[in-house]
Amino acid sequence: MAVTGIGSVQTYVYNSQTGRLSTKDGSADEFVNYFNGELSAEESEDLNGYDVKKKKNIEQVMQMVYGTGSFRGFKLGVDPNMAEYEITCEQVSGEESRYTVNGDKVLTEYIPMYLSPEEMAGWGKNTPFKTTQSKAYDPETNSMNLAVGDVFDLGNGYRLRVGKDHVEAEGYGSGSADTDKRVESLANGLNALIHFADQQWPSIYIWKQQTPMLLSLLEELGMDLSKEFTINETKCVVEGGNIREAGNKWVIPSTAHDRALEEYEQWLSQPLHSREARR
Repeated sequence: MAVTGIGSVQTYVYNSQTGRLSTKDGSADEFVNYFNGELSAEESEDLNGYDVKKKKNIEQVMQMVYGTGSFRGFKLGVDPNMAEYEITCEQVSGEESRYTVNGDKVLTEYIPMYLSPEEMAGWGKNTPFKTTQSKAYDPETNSMNLAVGDVFDLGNGYRLRVGKDHVEAEGYGSGSADTDKRVESLANGLNALIHFADQQWPSIYIWKQQTPMLLSLLEELGMDLSKEFTINETKCVVEGGNIREAGNKWVIPSTAHDRALEEYEQWLSQPLHSREARR
């Protein structure tokens, strides 16, 4: 049989009375034998981790569907007494798979990628910035670099300097204690923004009270915030008044997510008979 993997779409017939699976044309299939308990993981040369996920999801879906005729409150329009159901399984990626029953979309399984405590150890900490080459705003690409050594004059006696691993406020100004506090808050916000743009911190570290000042600073530097913009090669958008990584559905930075997903997909693709324990 073809090994289940990213992009595979397979259709089976499930008998609710026997709890057994079969192919549509009745041909032999290792996954069907595995699902029906006639083949162990150790005996198969082809089955992999994707097949384990698929078996679990089919069992979950059919337990709910053929017993109730509904899933999560959604009526499927099928007869609960029906003996056979056609199930189509699509493996979109290592973290997403979709299942339909008799043509009805029933389940999209989404497995979020998690990082180890060691991988998240630097979040919120002033680790050295990655971007050390400054680049002025480019209107054609709506992009710029915020880099080590950059200095931003705020025009009120204060300036912000990007150090090796954090942003600090300089100058004395002529304002009140409240102005001092706002400048310090802006420095902390810019610090979080650069760590975020360097893919070192999630965007949640850019606090909501700092964001309006950051947006004003970026606009003064030329950035068009009405559309997607790029800082330190990270594509960004403003959503609900917050700065987010464009297209990122996860809390973790996309580079960390993609690395974790790649490792997970490699583990899933290993044959069951020789698969190593997941780290």
